Amino acid sequence: MMLVVFLLASCGKQATNEKKEETSNDGQTKKLTVMVESGSPGEMVAKATAAQFKEQTGCEVVVDAVPYTGIYDKISTELKAGAATHDIATLDVLWLPAFESGLLALNDVATEEIKADFLPTLLDGGTLNGNLYGFPMWINCKVLVYRSDLFNDEANKKAFKEKYGYDLIPPTTWQQYLDAAEFFTKDGMYGTAVYGANSGDTVCSWLDFCGQAGAKPLVLGEGNSVLIDQKPYVEALQFMCDQFASGYVPEEALAMATTEVQEMFNNGKLAMQLTWSHQYPACCTALPDKVAVAPMIGGQAGVAATTGPWYECILKNSKNIDLAKEYLKFMYDHNGDYMEAALRIAGRTSVYEKYSQQPGNEHLMAVLTTLAAPASQNRPATPHWTEIEEKLAAAIQNAMSGKASPQEALNAAKAEIEQILK
Repeated sequence: MMLVVFLLASCGKQATNEKKEETSNDGQTKKLTVMVESGSPGEMVAKATAAQFKEQTGCEVVVDAVPYTGIYDKISTELKAGAATHDIATLDVLWLPAFESGLLALNDVATEEIKADFLPTLLDGGTLNGNLYGFPMWINCKVLVYRSDLFNDEANKKAFKEKYGYDLIPPTTWQQYLDAAEFFTKDGMYGTAVYGANSGDTVCSWLDFCGQAGAKPLVLGEGNSVLIDQKPYVEALQFMCDQFASGYVPEEALAMATTEVQEMFNNGKLAMQLTWSHQYPACCTALPDKVAVAPMIGGQAGVAATTGPWYECILKNSKNIDLAKEYLKFMYDHNGDYMEAALRIAGRTSVYEKYSQQPGNEHLMAVLTTLAAPASQNRPATPHWTEIEEKLAAAIQNAMSGKASPQEALNAAKAEIEQILK
């Protein structure tokens, strides 16, 4: 009997050593709870890699998938309570300033080698007051998606050059963009679209143009000074108003943002669109062999786009800090897995360079070129961004609808934003 007990104990010990499971003081297997946006690439990749992480570390990964707005609410509640239910959260860059006090600084985890592979603007976007608070998951920006069949048509090339005096090419400047929009507005097709819906999407589009006109930093300057009444911001809003008044964009532009613009493009009603890069694969599916992509257009300051990154962050009150750090590095090593997800975007330069060589991923090089432009930048790091964005969206609509001039609309919005920041 003693021999049997000894053999069973030995077998149990051997199995435990082989699994190398992380255990707590009470002998329970360690778990990491990770909050992700439901239906997002973050959920897909977290679930797909959980078994491998457990195999490597013995730590179980529990994936909590939450709707977009629910993430903010849940994290806010946990931080106010001072107790972290989640160890790791995937966060929109816009939320980092609001959660800064509850996130773990990752300066000791992010080596120079790791940071060197961040895509442009990602290090700045994840850094607050000298501390890095997240490892990038993916980044997005708007690029130019256009009907290559129309731009490559010999008759169109000839007619365009006769009218405008230069070759028909994918536009790189504001004037070229307006010329191409005018030229292709015919036969039931609009040359392009302008975002005018009362939404953050429209604000991002305006900020793209602001950067192109020379605005830097965006919206807020030193000491939270509000900059939006300055020349680059006014010129950017005037550019949007000019498009709306031109007749080269749909009349319903004041109700349009990405979803509506994308639908019109895919239905063959637009020759061009400035849209988030992840929309490109869907355009190719809708219009096979008729679509191409190029970097964002440029203004006086050159090419510029506003970024839309997500980060993986550790909650400061997690009881599993060391494992959480290991998980962040593990997921960073798996950043290429996001290229297999729906959006086909990622957060590492090496991943973009690798996957950009594959057919169907032409948008990646357009993003790299756009993000590398000096005028491309993040939205301001402020916990008040949601309130500020609402005022900006209203100002854009007021100007585009003719209720106020761009200068008047932005002057009024500046006063409202200054009250928010008091």
